[in-house]
Amino acid sequence: MQPIQPTPAVPQPAVVIASPAPAAKPSASAPIPITCSETPTVSQLVSKPHTPTLDEDGINLEEIREFAKNFKIRRLSLGLTQTQVGQALTATEGPAYSQSAICRFEKLDITPKSAQKLKPVLEKWLNEAELRNQEGQQNLMEFVGGEPSKKRKRRTSFTPQAIEALNAYFEKNPLPTGQEITEIAKELNYDREVVRVWFCNRRQTLKNTSKLNVFQIP
Repeated sequence: MQPIQPTPAVPQPAVVIASPAPAAKPSASAPIPITCSETPTVSQLVSKPHTPTLDEDGINLEEIREFAKNFKIRRLSLGLTQTQVGQALTATEGPAYSQSAICRFEKLDITPKSAQKLKPVLEKWLNEAELRNQEGQQNLMEFVGGEPSKKRKRRTSFTPQAIEALNAYFEKNPLPTGQEITEIAKELNYDREVVRVWFCNRRQTLKNTSKLNVFQIP
């Protein structure tokens, strides 16, 4: 009987655990990636301390800041909204001058190059609007956009000085002619139709209160 020979052990391959390679250190000359590639706005530039008046393209940032501030003040003095200005400019200059563009310009949330492009257009339009306003509120509204104003007429507010002057004219002549109404409107800087309606309403008020019953309403 042959003795049982033990089965020779099969050698297992050695498992070598490689240590992770150390991360490559960035060289000093390697460029650092920029996380934000957006051009800074005028607001961001002028808010920084010791910001030069001119940017790298030679645009006067302080001049733009002052104009944006004055533009808003002058716009509000005309009683115009950003939407009205945007609609008027979009109709004549294109969609680049929309309400949102006007809003960003006034807040200086706009790049210097874009602000420099908008500034002369806004300045020219605002000067024209102020000239139209001197001719009367109706002329201004027609310049801004006649169609919206026809849908809802604004109630005219007379200044105390204008009311005093109108009452003085009324005491002299409660029933002025068409030419006289035109002259009064021009002198007081109001629309002719507004003055005509005021005289009609004034006569009607006196008639209703029995203070004046000799005038016939035309």
